[in-house]
Amino acid sequence: MAGSRIKGTTVEIGGDTTKLHSALKGVNSEIKNTQSQLKDVEKLLKLDPGNTELLAQKQKLLSSAVSETKEKLATLKTAAELANQALANGDISKEQYRRLHHPYLLLLKITESL
Repeated sequence: MAGSRIKGTTVEIGGDTTKLHSALKGVNSEIKNTQSQLKDVEKLLKLDPGNTELLAQKQKLLSSAVSETKEKLATLKTAAELANQALANGDISKEQYRRLHHPYLLLLKITESL
């Protein structure tokens, strides 16, 4: 899993969001995989709550989930900054700007509440 991590993300905005979608696709698949593994560990912990190996695995998966969410937030932040520039230059409409900026604000609000 660590070998498939996105080390740096390039996002290009100007009406074409394919690079953004492909960058988010990788991060979202990592997050989905981690959530699936967490569910499995939670089920096993219900059967054996004192299993220290499972607790350690859960802690590792939770750490992965946090770092993957930070990575997604960074990607969305880059996209939001580029959308701000594109809107100022008149390259995108206000509707396109809102569609690009809304996921960033939503994830930012969720992470701030944690």
